[in-house]
Amino acid sequence: MNTFEFIIIIIALILGGFTKGLTGLGLPMVSIPIMANYIGTERAVMILIIPTIVLNLWLAIINRDERHAIPELPAMLLFGVPGAILGATFLYLAPDKVLDTILALWVLVYLLIRFLKKDFELSLRARKFFSLPTGFLAGALQSTTGISAPIIASYIDALGLNKRGYVYAVSICFATLSCAHLLALLVYKAISTEQLITSLLAVIPAILFVQPGIYLRDVFSQRIFDVIIKMLLFIMAIQIIHRTWL
Repeated sequence: MNTFEFIIIIIALILGGFTKGLTGLGLPMVSIPIMANYIGTERAVMILIIPTIVLNLWLAIINRDERHAIPELPAMLLFGVPGAILGATFLYLAPDKVLDTILALWVLVYLLIRFLKKDFELSLRARKFFSLPTGFLAGALQSTTGISAPIIASYIDALGLNKRGYVYAVSICFATLSCAHLLALLVYKAISTEQLITSLLAVIPAILFVQPGIYLRDVFSQRIFDVIIKMLLFIMAIQIIHRTWL
């Protein structure tokens, strides 16, 4: 790793941690596209594994009083584990070009969902029906791109939860799927000791900037930050597509 790559990784982790504190989402969604443009998607995914686990476990613990708001969550996460294992297999075997394309397309899909999303709430019957395939697809997406937000966020948004319930749900989902992803990589011996140490050290810049994001959440307009995040993600996705195919 050269000095330039190191600086890019630190900047990506700082922006991702800050956005995570600000919105409850954003660590992989912001950090991985930034890093992928310079170090490749696979390396970026590896670096974000442990920070994703640590930050989401932290947020899930401090919001654990909302754990009863989503009764279908355990079953959804149970189906996410085989999805994560399948995705880890794909990550191990697939070329970078395929991974980069998946990442860019999913970021664009996520932005489209956020742009078109209307205010609606899934019925209890629909929640039970969609929870299992949602968990499986989110697990697969988490392992292949490091980002399951396009699946998880759209589903959780449709449940009509309060703020703390939303934060708990997305955090416990991301933490569980990331743990399954890490376990699969260890079983396949697809992650080296050096990569594990790098991922562990990456927790520091990410977690240091979560709290400033939380503080500024109540100071600045959430809508303005949402627009900035969407613009950043769009630019990153276009850059990945340009680097990969043009």
